[in-house]
Amino acid sequence: MRIEARLAFDIRDTWQARVLLAAQERKSGVIGAVALSVMAHNFDDAMLVMLKVLFPGFTSIAPPFLCSAGKVDKFGAVVADLVEKSGTIVKNLPLYRDEIELRDDFRKLADQLKLNDADRRELFAAVQRWVVADRRLDPAMDPKDPDAKRLTH
Repeated sequence: MRIEARLAFDIRDTWQARVLLAAQERKSGVIGAVALSVMAHNFDDAMLVMLKVLFPGFTSIAPPFLCSAGKVDKFGAVVADLVEKSGTIVKNLPLYRDEIELRDDFRKLADQLKLNDADRRELFAAVQRWVVADRRLDPAMDPKDPDAKRLTH
């Protein structure tokens, strides 16, 4: 086996590649776009090679695509910015009702792929790192305290 073929085989066997492929195959929901954004946020240096191996003929990502990491808005929804086909950027597009729905979508994907415990931990750590802000109010905040933090994270 040529070295290029062996390396491509090794890349396809990673949990990252398996998650990307399985998420892209799902026709319903937003998990394909979210999984791509999660991987780009966490594995930026490896993305171009991985995408070229997984999707022969790949040159670049075409709109629509998520162009930001995830955030939890003040109502608890998981949101991100989207570049539409026209090139317009939609700010804070709601993707999931809450972080539980996000977690459950990735849990179903991990179950479908039969990821082992170590791969599941890495996947969920990557998803957690993708959510970079939590804009919900801290319910324990005392507004009279000048050192109080307004946000939970």
